[in-house]
Amino acid sequence: MGSAFDTWNDVSGAMYPGAGTEWEYIWFLVAAGLCVFALVVGLGHEKVAYRRAKKRYEERH
Repeated sequence: MGSAFDTWNDVSGAMYPGAGTEWEYIWFLVAAGLCVFALVVGLGHEKVAYRRAKKRYEERH
């Protein structure tokens, strides 16, 4: 995979193949986008679930 070391004994600290390249920023943006997407989808689901629970409660009382 093109790593900069031959054995694990040569590794000191955190190291990954994409360090210092434009891919570092691309993957950061992808990760941030997925977090925002998860928050938006979760918020939408919670709103629907709350409305459904409120409707059930009002039907029973």
